[in-house]
Amino acid sequence: MKRPTLLLFLSANHLHAQHMAGGRIEQQQDFTDTPDGLEAFASFLNTAKCPAYLLTDLIEEDFRHEIVPHLTGGSRTALLKRKFEQFYRGTPFHQATVLKRQKTGRRDVDMLFSALTNPSLITPWLNIILAGQIPLAGIYSVPQVSTPLAKDHPASHLLLISWEKSAGLRQTYFSNHHLQISRLTPVHSDLTFHDAVVKELSRTYQYLKSLSLLPAGQILDVRILCHAADRNELQNKLPVDDDMRYDFADIGDVGKHLGIDQRFTDSDASQIFLYQLVANRPKTNYANAEHTRYHTLWQLRLAFNVSAVVLLLVSASWAALNFWESAGKAAETGDLTFRAQRTAAEAQQIIRGLPATRAPAADMRASVSIMRKLRRYAPVPQTILEPISAVLDRFPKIELNELDWQGNATEAVASNTRADVPAQVITLNGTLQSFDKDYRAALAYLERFQLELGTRGYRVTTLRKPLDVGPNSSLTDQPGAREDTLDFSLKLVWRPPT
Repeated sequence: MKRPTLLLFLSANHLHAQHMAGGRIEQQQDFTDTPDGLEAFASFLNTAKCPAYLLTDLIEEDFRHEIVPHLTGGSRTALLKRKFEQFYRGTPFHQATVLKRQKTGRRDVDMLFSALTNPSLITPWLNIILAGQIPLAGIYSVPQVSTPLAKDHPASHLLLISWEKSAGLRQTYFSNHHLQISRLTPVHSDLTFHDAVVKELSRTYQYLKSLSLLPAGQILDVRILCHAADRNELQNKLPVDDDMRYDFADIGDVGKHLGIDQRFTDSDASQIFLYQLVANRPKTNYANAEHTRYHTLWQLRLAFNVSAVVLLLVSASWAALNFWESAGKAAETGDLTFRAQRTAAEAQQIIRGLPATRAPAADMRASVSIMRKLRRYAPVPQTILEPISAVLDRFPKIELNELDWQGNATEAVASNTRADVPAQVITLNGTLQSFDKDYRAALAYLERFQLELGTRGYRVTTLRKPLDVGPNSSLTDQPGAREDTLDFSLKLVWRPPT
């Protein structure tokens, strides 16, 4: 967390925001879901233009365990789409996580489908984030980021209990270290943390038994993330039960392991999960490509800046190498230097004997032309890459995977461009996103992208098409046709205009 980062923690009617830099909290503020609170949040974002992570802790989070056939490509995408429409038609915030693949029979896949089922709790805050063009990396939940806290526990059936001050008591159940289900219970001000744990633990145990998630006769291990003072109270109040074993994780020790530079005074684990999110970001999240488009653009700009720095360093290294080679040959050229100096002295005597004259105009014109040509041999990276970035901003469904840039003097010369300088050749490898098998629309979208590049002065050549649409090709046999993404490769050639 060394670079500036914006961490957001969302509960039912409250959002906590903190701006991080160098692993420390630079600025933090809390907002309510009122018009004034939303307006204050928008003003806060004006001072924090950096990558953001949104962590949710909501009651309205649903989990469904399903065993599905092992599919790939378009078939797998279609299956997941049907499941989402079946389970979570009313919300865009859903995801599917692979738990494991079965080892017998058809070797089906155990998957966990989950969703934030009340989008109205998230949408107002998300709209403000997108309106401010904040690079949002993803939308996550506390149960997701709790998994690392259960990884080191040897139990096959573990219940992790934590408390977040603005949300409530969170109980997350893991089977063989895989998330299965999670419950959030609000804790009112008249109920202490340890009293809430004692009250809710027995209910959760019966709930797991009723869902057949806990096998008969199986001991349930309970890990409680808490402050040392609450641990002492819990040890005195938790009932002695042969069906449950208790384990306590000191919140201060967990915070030190995550590099949190603050002293914990109670069992509020909000900061634990925020830091855990950045340290061990899950592979999947509830955000879609539309929600994270500004983060994708931010990554692209960062890649362009790094490329420019690399080019500068390479140029400097080449110049240093030439200087070193020249210095190494200085001893061999001593005699030639002496002769050159003697010849120069004789030439000066001859020049001094000639009448004073001005340099011919033809020589001056030739010198200026040579200097201009030398400048064109090393164009500024920003001149070449900035138009590409502008075009990518206009085509959000194109994701840049790789960009290669080199000079080439053998490229054909286009009309209205200079033929006396090398061409700048850019190879752009990208992916077309979210077309849901509408390949005609995907190809038309890519064609408009290429035409837009052409209007910016690039000669565009297709190196690899996203689909082979020839008469002898089979759409179903193509890797790109079996997924909701299509890979392509373009060659862009640029020369300065005449």
